[in-house]
Amino acid sequence: MKFLLIFLGILPFAVKSQSFVNRTYSQLYDIQAKSVVQMGNGSYLVVGTQSFSNGFLSVHDVNGQCIQTAYLSLGALSSFSEFTQLTKINDTLAIIGGKISIAVGPAEIWQGISIAINQHGQILWSTISSITDPGADATVRDIERLNDSTMLVLTSSIGNASNALSEVDLNGNVHWTKAYDLNTDGFQLNDLCIADSSIYACGHQFALGTFSGVILKLDSVGNVIEGNKYDHVSQPDFIQAIAQHQGLILANRGHAMNSMDLIKVDYSGNITEQKTFQNGMGMGMPEEQASKPLQVIDSVSCWYWQGGDFGSYANKISTPNLLPIQTLMHMGNIQRMIEQDTLVYMLSSGPLYGIKKQVIMQKHYALSAVDSIDQFFAYCTYPSNETPLIELSPSRTSFAPLVSAGATPSPWFYPFVSNQAWTNEPFCVEMLGEVTESALRFGPNPCDDFIQIEGYGSVNYSIYSTEGKLVVQGMTDEHGIIPTLKLNNGIYILKLLEKSISIQIQH
Repeated sequence: MKFLLIFLGILPFAVKSQSFVNRTYSQLYDIQAKSVVQMGNGSYLVVGTQSFSNGFLSVHDVNGQCIQTAYLSLGALSSFSEFTQLTKINDTLAIIGGKISIAVGPAEIWQGISIAINQHGQILWSTISSITDPGADATVRDIERLNDSTMLVLTSSIGNASNALSEVDLNGNVHWTKAYDLNTDGFQLNDLCIADSSIYACGHQFALGTFSGVILKLDSVGNVIEGNKYDHVSQPDFIQAIAQHQGLILANRGHAMNSMDLIKVDYSGNITEQKTFQNGMGMGMPEEQASKPLQVIDSVSCWYWQGGDFGSYANKISTPNLLPIQTLMHMGNIQRMIEQDTLVYMLSSGPLYGIKKQVIMQKHYALSAVDSIDQFFAYCTYPSNETPLIELSPSRTSFAPLVSAGATPSPWFYPFVSNQAWTNEPFCVEMLGEVTESALRFGPNPCDDFIQIEGYGSVNYSIYSTEGKLVVQGMTDEHGIIPTLKLNNGIYILKLLEKSISIQIQH
């Protein structure tokens, strides 16, 4: 028999060299990661916001280790900034989007900011953009690659009724800008989608105390071809749209209730399907926690995630019928989940009530990369399967905002500056519900005919496959030994003492 006791926390076992889970956290400040892309050199770029509204960019190597972190420079003209968008344009160029607080006359307001960076995280150029009301706050809500040489930048008001769309080339030159305004309490566009030779923008209208979902169909220079408004008792707000299965899939956040999480429309705006996904945590993920909860996988499937302060669910969706193919639950707020041919990678921020050493905090994020979805179950995820509900369709009416020439974004350079170093932890610890972080001593791992849990004596345990199926359960003996001789070689999840650890059986 092999015997070795090792000291570790909840440590995933990487079956292939490509797999990793790395948690990065700030020593001093809370951080909220929002988006991630993998560049052509294999590095990962992560953007988000540090507490005190300080936008950050982190560079991770191919193994997920954070090798560089920088912030937008602090100064009289850039006291506050937030990064919420990150779009990969090509293997060497990505665009950050968000907002920055700058002085406009005697006042200080938020304006949208777009920052072009290369695969090493170095700034190439940046622009600031505003809306038609010069005294109103604005932010960049979305950036979409239009073709090999241009991109679209969507800037929207914050609590106003104005939006702007600009076409920008890879050098930061602005080709055109259109403004979309409305004489009402609020009109906000949240996301863009390129499909069917048209540009689609989705968002909401707010009038007389009620929200309505909005979809605009635009031509190649931003003119409105068709506008549709959707009313429902849930008060819809369309926060993201993706092209899928001869139409659009919309992520909806109802302001009145969690209803119709996903809505499918054809290219003419007719609703063809809608589903409400049951969240076992009993709460929906607000827009500020996951503003882009959809990710295309292929022409007939996508990822959709939802959750709340205590974690989130990711659903792999068959888009012809909006039914889940596979579901996993993650102890963190999923921000991005991207599935490639041979790699799946995920960015998640720590839950709002994460616990580390009895200190309530939200100051870390986890970057995970695996070779298959099943491997996520060996980390901080658990299988789940709940059938979504079919809801009544919203009522559809026409919608027509006022379209005019918008204010052109202006070149403006803000350098990144290095700040404090962040700490890498090569495991994912997402403690919940007033449980203090503790170490678990066990071994050997990989194991042959037994694994021993040190210092606990007889305790109940369960062993699951990476697909979430119960394989065996029982109680350890007085020495904490669990027999494994009868289990086949492979990776398993061992659950005991309210903890889950990944083990490998190797005979």
